[in-house]
Amino acid sequence: MRSSNAFFRGILGGGPRRTARVAGCVAALLLTMAGATAVRGQVSIGNPLSVDRPDADNSAATQRSATIQQELRMAGAYMAGKGVSKDLVQSAYWFRKAADQGDPGAQNELGYLYIWGIGVERDEAQAFKWFARACGSGSQQAKLNLAVLYLKGMGVARDNEMGRELLIELAEKRNGRAEAYLGVMYLRGYGIVQDHDAAEQWFSRAAKDKNPEGEFAMGTLYSIAGGQEHDFGKAAKLLREAARAGYVPAMYSLAMLLVDHPEIERKGWGEAVAMLERSAEAGTWESSVELGVLARDGLGMKQDLGEAFRWFTIAAKQGGAQAEEKTRPNLEKCRAMLAADEQDNELRAAESWLAEHPHADLFVFNDLHSEFPVGEVYAARANGME
Repeated sequence: MRSSNAFFRGILGGGPRRTARVAGCVAALLLTMAGATAVRGQVSIGNPLSVDRPDADNSAATQRSATIQQELRMAGAYMAGKGVSKDLVQSAYWFRKAADQGDPGAQNELGYLYIWGIGVERDEAQAFKWFARACGSGSQQAKLNLAVLYLKGMGVARDNEMGRELLIELAEKRNGRAEAYLGVMYLRGYGIVQDHDAAEQWFSRAAKDKNPEGEFAMGTLYSIAGGQEHDFGKAAKLLREAARAGYVPAMYSLAMLLVDHPEIERKGWGEAVAMLERSAEAGTWESSVELGVLARDGLGMKQDLGEAFRWFTIAAKQGGAQAEEKTRPNLEKCRAMLAADEQDNELRAAESWLAEHPHADLFVFNDLHSEFPVGEVYAARANGME
């Protein structure tokens, strides 16, 4: 076992090209409980709540189950504006109908809506009540959310030990998300004695249980961690799994690993470029910067200063002051080598691209964008647990 600080340095530090980004990605590991406000992408479309639903065993139960299914379809339709006008109040109404009939998935979702004030007045105590009911019906997702509320002191007195105990109960059932949360608790010493080796062990378990955050953490460990023997092939495999699950930070990290280490087995430059494009579309400004660099230098694509200028412009718009500062030298170089009409064309193309890709997402599932997995309350902001 390496020194106790090695894992911490590896996750929050690392190679020269990715140090800042890795710190942000690890913060995104348990991103934004009270900091995010956007509504888009928070609830999946259709019938997302089949997990944890009790089986029907007689005709009355069958009818009740059919009614609940219809109520959930109505809730999902109003949430997404699918076949009806989007109406968050109506969506919450139909979730409550199903929740009142004892459906644990709907109860969990209703608690989630109360946390964010989506279609209902924000009420943390009501959120806690509905999560507790769903947990009592056996919902693992609701138990995870209860753990978060105890850790944050939302709707209930703050109780780090109770939150940890709930996570341990879930982890004993090989719940990968709970294992990842425990990894972060030990990593940051949040409500517990800081223990980086324990953090690594929990992240490793989460990765073995196919949790994308755990896979990302271990991929980071094997690729850029200080004090750790690197295995770039193993890191790429872990990051590919996390990226395949839709985890956006892993897409960027995988792309950078492939760019920085061409000796890794890969499917040509196309894989790295595809990961960068997908994560850029999800709002990762660092990916837009890297696409600009590749176009500027002709790596993995045809050298094209106009395209480079477009990607640097996109990155500056996506990332605010930090991105503007990072992209300024490249933008100035591109301007010096491009005619005024070429710059105007690329600026218009950049604005059009940004209008088509307004998302800032943690997960991407095909064409669906999500700041959160459905119904889940995240345990920490980007600046850490409070």
